[in-house]
Amino acid sequence: MPRLPKLVVLAHDPADDPCVELVAQALAARGVELERVATGPFPAGCMLELEPHADAPRIVLGGVRLDDADALWLRHLDPSGLPPGVRDDERAAALQQAGAALWSALACSRAFLLDPPEALLAAPHKPRAMQLAAGLGIDVPRTLVTNSPAAVRRFAAERPGPLVCKLVDSGGVHLADPAGPPQLPTLALDDLDDLDGLELAPMIVQERLDKRLELRVTIVGHEVFVAGLDPRGALDVRMDRALLPDMRPSDVLPPLLRDRLLSLCTFLGLNFASIDVARTADDRWVLLDLNTTSYFDHVERFAGLPIAAAVADLLLGRKPPRAHRPAAPMAGLPRRSTV
Repeated sequence: MPRLPKLVVLAHDPADDPCVELVAQALAARGVELERVATGPFPAGCMLELEPHADAPRIVLGGVRLDDADALWLRHLDPSGLPPGVRDDERAAALQQAGAALWSALACSRAFLLDPPEALLAAPHKPRAMQLAAGLGIDVPRTLVTNSPAAVRRFAAERPGPLVCKLVDSGGVHLADPAGPPQLPTLALDDLDDLDGLELAPMIVQERLDKRLELRVTIVGHEVFVAGLDPRGALDVRMDRALLPDMRPSDVLPPLLRDRLLSLCTFLGLNFASIDVARTADDRWVLLDLNTTSYFDHVERFAGLPIAAAVADLLLGRKPPRAHRPAAPMAGLPRRSTV
């Protein structure tokens, strides 16, 4: 009897990630178990062992062997396991080293990685992603990144119209209220005379789009899943939970834009991405955002799109990846098994 593939998901808290459960159910329906490793307790509450041999690296995390895995699915890792009382400077140094060690261990793996650490760590922040998209012919909002109030006012005067502002890196900010929304929303920028504090933290300033339709495009390997909803004037539909149940499958994504989004993911080395696109009142198709390890459970639940099944098949090797990790400079390595 052939050995079943060993598939492992690594997440800050797998039990608190609904996408992990959906993919685990899809794999169970295919007769395969998804092993789960929590990275949140690392380093103090989770031991790592890495021996980076070229021919057979040894990787153990939290008592789970990773070096014999066929596929590793990397979610939100965020190691934060340090005891209270650690000095702030020591905490920052310890977490920096923990992150470097964890990502190094995963990069040493010979398993199929969804997605490889080098691709996830190199994934651009919003400004660079928009620049790359524009280079592929994808429409993006008129944008300024600055911490200068004078630059914002100049930007607004050059082409009058409503503006919005958002974070350069929303994933790096954690709200003090754990019961609040998981990310900070896009906000209207109405008062250009009240920009106090901007000099302390640069932000993205963009034209406010008159959105008629918003699409969530989820890419899994070669497969593209598209769900759409009417934003009803919302600046940020992610923050309006009342809108999400209206999400439905959509077939209006222009084929040329679809191909360009796939090309963007291929260039970035990504086999999974969630991309937000808006159709405006003047019939522009505009890229809003691209995320690498975002949640898709609401898209599956409300739009009925089989994203978890696609992730499961990609991990199993039943579906081919779109982006391929460069081969290591050696020969004769065993091939990953598929079922």
